Amino acid sequence: MPFLSNFFSKKAGYDFSKIATDIHSHFIPGIDDGCKKMEESLQLMKRMSEIGFKKIVCTPHIQEEYYRNNRETIMPVFDELVEKAHREIPGIELFAAGEYLLDDGFPARITEGLLSFGKNKYVLVELSYFNPHPKYKNYLQDLLMKGYSPVMAHPERYGYWLDDDNAFIEMHDAGVELQVNIPSVCGYYGPEIRKRAFDLISKRLISCAGSDLHNEHYLAAIVAGLNSRQVQHLLSNFEFKNLQMV
Repeated sequence: MPFLSNFFSKKAGYDFSKIATDIHSHFIPGIDDGCKKMEESLQLMKRMSEIGFKKIVCTPHIQEEYYRNNRETIMPVFDELVEKAHREIPGIELFAAGEYLLDDGFPARITEGLLSFGKNKYVLVELSYFNPHPKYKNYLQDLLMKGYSPVMAHPERYGYWLDDDNAFIEMHDAGVELQVNIPSVCGYYGPEIRKRAFDLISKRLISCAGSDLHNEHYLAAIVAGLNSRQVQHLLSNFEFKNLQMV
């Protein structure tokens, strides 16, 4: 991957080994908008291993409209990925879960049983970027009541709450984990989202981080971010919960 190789030069002494576990990624090839081919997945995971990640939770999109994934579409490809990764990337551990959109079809997916990770049955969920589902609070409450531990993906990216902490404070206080995207703090989505990510971290609303990696562009941003003093300070001083989750 010539594009990626141009960016793979991390600052001496800094990597992501303090986080070590990526709880949000799109490495399973060909089933959503993430990696397209098995070779791409393996090359990117090898890079992730080299910058300090030892465990990766694969979380393909699961939605009612666009990505109607389920255990049957995910696990056969995941099993193939695990087999090849274990041969080609020594020391890497992979886990399968999903990134569930809180949409009209979510109650049926709860009934079917969700793909979770860790002993606490963490379930990664996301909201629409346009509007939160009117019943999202009910869905989160249902997850908690059924013994799951919901993890809200990339709260910094929901533009309708860019200047409003109330929804995130309510989630946090109810026991929902909030997961920041590593590319957000590295500036991948622009300065406004970067600022919002650090704002939520400074307010202690964030508990964990994920790459949300879809392709080489995400990884290039993550690697380049290691040269940022603000990212270095974050890695040195903030206690992410990732290592405890898997």
